[in-house]
Amino acid sequence: MTAPVVMVSSTFYDLRQIRSDLAAFISTDLGYVPLMSELPSFPIDPDADTVENCRRRVERDADFLVLIIGGRYGSIDIRTDRSITNLEFLAARAKGIPIYAFVDEGMLSVLPVWESNRAGDFSRVTDTPRIFEFIQLVRDRERVWTCGFKNAQDIITNLRLQFAYLQKDALRLRKLLAGSGVPDFLEGLSPNAVRLALERPTAWEYRLFFQAWLDEVHARAAVLREYQAALHLEPASTVRAAEAPGWFATRMHEMIGVANSTDHLANTSFQEAIGKPGEPADPEHIVWVARMLGLVLGNMIRWAKTIRCAWCEPPFDKVAPEAALLGDSIISQLAAFPERCLRELDEAISQPQTGKPVLMEFKLKLELANEARFSEALRQASRRYGGN
Repeated sequence: MTAPVVMVSSTFYDLRQIRSDLAAFISTDLGYVPLMSELPSFPIDPDADTVENCRRRVERDADFLVLIIGGRYGSIDIRTDRSITNLEFLAARAKGIPIYAFVDEGMLSVLPVWESNRAGDFSRVTDTPRIFEFIQLVRDRERVWTCGFKNAQDIITNLRLQFAYLQKDALRLRKLLAGSGVPDFLEGLSPNAVRLALERPTAWEYRLFFQAWLDEVHARAAVLREYQAALHLEPASTVRAAEAPGWFATRMHEMIGVANSTDHLANTSFQEAIGKPGEPADPEHIVWVARMLGLVLGNMIRWAKTIRCAWCEPPFDKVAPEAALLGDSIISQLAAFPERCLRELDEAISQPQTGKPVLMEFKLKLELANEARFSEALRQASRRYGGN
């Protein structure tokens, strides 16, 4: 068993000494492995550029991410228009590993000024005001715990406590699992989902459901990215004009089945899994529903790619693009829904407790943004074909 790997993500030249102090703390004091680009032990793929090397190290090696935000935004990747540090953070977020974020106290003091006057001149404190946008992303949108710092010792003191808390949590989970091991239905889930299933904190049933569903979305990140890039990598099929009406009718029958299955899973099966008021929820059933929704997403992507790669004879060649857009609409909803619901839940839980119940409704209703355009395109194509 290897020691935990801690990725330190920050700009380099302005925080060089802090990074050096952290490397010594991580390796000597904790006995962990520091993952830092300036160290000889940092794995390099000679066929990848700097950005890709850093992102891969987070995805493949890091067990924790220590994010340090100083006064510089850093080098920007021209492909994504984000800094390397920003991309490392997003990779860690997608991976689901613990993130400990530290922001220079000077930047935190200027942040409210920037929020009230974003067009102001902040060149004396930062290389670009985008650093404030990054801080907002980490703190407000992603809701990652952050702490101000003046020097390396502030970070080290805080990390020492946080890793101690983490070890205590690990011991508690070990006691919960003593003699039984991890239940089979938890295999493959993110650490956040496993923790929710075992510890069962406030609103754990809903948080487990949306977290497990989000895990399914993340598991399909590569194929989702491929689809969103509009790549045509599947074998093409030919749809003759005489067959086109029936072919499109079959595709729509399949989509209706997807929509009905999604509605049943999200609004009926999930209610069965959490049980009636006063009844205990079934975590295994909750995870099963989430995984079935992940299967729906994967099937929907395959459905849309089938249409995208089909060649339809005129006059039905104008119908396929509209049908593919129907898939875009459903795919984006299935991929975005769990993250949005999980964020709303976390925000509600973090609010001061008033003693009154908080009512929240999460109901998924798939909407087809271009259904009318698809129907009209199919009608016109059928009429033109029938008139030939």
